[in-house]
Amino acid sequence: MAAPSGHVEGAAAGAGAGAGAGAGAGAGALEAVFPRDPELFADAFPEESRYRLCGRVLRIAQHHGGRLGVAAPVWEAALALCGYFEEQRLDFRGKSVIELGAGTGIVGILAALLGGDVTITDLPVALEQIRENVRRNVPPTLAPQPRVRPLSWGLDHAAFPSGYDVVLGADVVYLRETFPLLLATLRHLCGPRSVAYLSSKMRREHGAGFFFDTLLPQHFLTELVRRDDEQDINIYRVTCRPEG
Repeated sequence: MAAPSGHVEGAAAGAGAGAGAGAGAGAGALEAVFPRDPELFADAFPEESRYRLCGRVLRIAQHHGGRLGVAAPVWEAALALCGYFEEQRLDFRGKSVIELGAGTGIVGILAALLGGDVTITDLPVALEQIRENVRRNVPPTLAPQPRVRPLSWGLDHAAFPSGYDVVLGADVVYLRETFPLLLATLRHLCGPRSVAYLSSKMRREHGAGFFFDTLLPQHFLTELVRRDDEQDINIYRVTCRPEG
């Protein structure tokens, strides 16, 4: 698969660093990724990169440093998912959409610009960066405006309905401790007519293959719809198994 639409400007490596939260071991693992020590915030530095996607130029802020950790940059898997939207000419008009582990929010923002009624989620620490990028890229006249909300996987289900039309996630599979939490959240958000698009760098050390080849098919029908051999990125189309 060709690089999606082109990085116009900036030095970002890649989008929406996925991060749900967890309890117990999962929460502890994520604390290592999102350190709370205020002394680590001092090394933060902002960067703006521009990406041409679906005929639009998105200006994406990335606040690198200890505070946001992996949530700060735009990752290749998110750009690949945005490129898939463009290649398939996906139309989100009239559809309820939720993005998990959004990081910068680039995937959810593009879905909103393509007509979706979008909710963009991540851990609370990442929300201000997402809101900034929504302000940068979404015209105030656009209706509906994308919502930015905290979602800790496995914990915050009561705040979100089931049966979204579309569920999106880019590079949300990288901590084995969170796999059960992510699966629980996907099972809550997806209904019989839902479609999830999950894009992932297939990092062996993080168990991506195990998640997509073994765990996810236990609960969903999964189809590999795009493979980028050069970047080792897979995009999966995920739907619920028929009842019975």
